Amino acid sequence: MSLFEELKDLGVNVDEGLERVMDDAPLYEMMLGMFIDSVNGNPIELADFDADNVDTLTERVHALKGLTGNLAMTTLFTGYVQMLELLRGGRPKEAGKEYERVLPAQNEIMDCIKRHMST
Repeated sequence: MSLFEELKDLGVNVDEGLERVMDDAPLYEMMLGMFIDSVNGNPIELADFDADNVDTLTERVHALKGLTGNLAMTTLFTGYVQMLELLRGGRPKEAGKEYERVLPAQNEIMDCIKRHMST
């Protein structure tokens, strides 16, 4: 199965994502790699939601919200939107619960991308 087919099976709206980059599949694939780099380069840990200062966490969530939106990773995007609203509303513990809900889907998507990009 191709990368795009697997991503579709995982709930990514690949067709919409491709439309956002004018149907440039290599560009979309490059952006998928940027998603992996962004998650790995700006890690979010559950303990971050318990910190007194969540400014850095808020920045990281905002960045991932934008990237998942551009890639049409709707499930992740919706979760990051919710997290951002909760963080900005002073409710980091609730945002952490949303992160726990989204994390398995994010890990599946990341594993799929990594598997296909290593071949």
